[in-house]
Amino acid sequence: MQWNDWAILLSEVVEQFSIGAFIIIGGVMLSGKLCFGQHDRVMKVLPLISWLLIASLLIREATLMAIQSSSNEGNSSATFFVLVFVALTLVYSLCENRLIGKDGTRKIIVGIMLLWSIAYVINILSFNANSGHVSNMITIIFSVGFGGSLLAHAMLIKAQHKIDPLNVALPLFGALIGAIVFVVAWLDLATLVEQTHHGLLLPFIWRIVSVGCLLAATGLWLMSLLTKTKPVLAMLACACVFAIMASLAVHGSF
Repeated sequence: MQWNDWAILLSEVVEQFSIGAFIIIGGVMLSGKLCFGQHDRVMKVLPLISWLLIASLLIREATLMAIQSSSNEGNSSATFFVLVFVALTLVYSLCENRLIGKDGTRKIIVGIMLLWSIAYVINILSFNANSGHVSNMITIIFSVGFGGSLLAHAMLIKAQHKIDPLNVALPLFGALIGAIVFVVAWLDLATLVEQTHHGLLLPFIWRIVSVGCLLAATGLWLMSLLTKTKPVLAMLACACVFAIMASLAVHGSF
């Protein structure tokens, strides 16, 4: 893979992590379990999702400009979904900060953003399914499900949320997705090992790196459950880095 492939992959992974995180946080916001203080703190960390999405778009477009390529070569509709989501985020932030409209109206905007996020996931999954990229679908599920939940958990910890069941449910949900991806990652291991006999070492190496990063991210995320302590933001941030590395490395093995 060339450097521009890694840059575009990074932008896609960041997008998927961010959208997955909002699906979790948006659901929490609509659940009504956040008190006023918790909601205010969540609002302060929510712009991180917008900044990550904007960064992903900048990385993608800068890379395409550098290689003098057209963005129409990939899934251009995914870019459209991201742009609309960022616009909706700005509208919601303005309404929330300026207290424009009733509380029910602002919840409707969050609901629209949540539905738009789900539509984004369906779009990228269907695009890869129609293109025959089954392996990409697995990494998308990992990035949105595992990575998104992990990022959302880190943001909620930063916001000092008080919904204790989330500290158990989110790591267990992530561990379930991680276990599924772990099994899938080993299904074609024999093929990768056979390729090493013909001089193709990189796919096998990238697969081992991706599995190692997956185990590291899952272990750090589950650490609070194993030690029966409160989740630590620094450990969750490290787990996010390992999860991004796992998602990138698995692409190099195909």
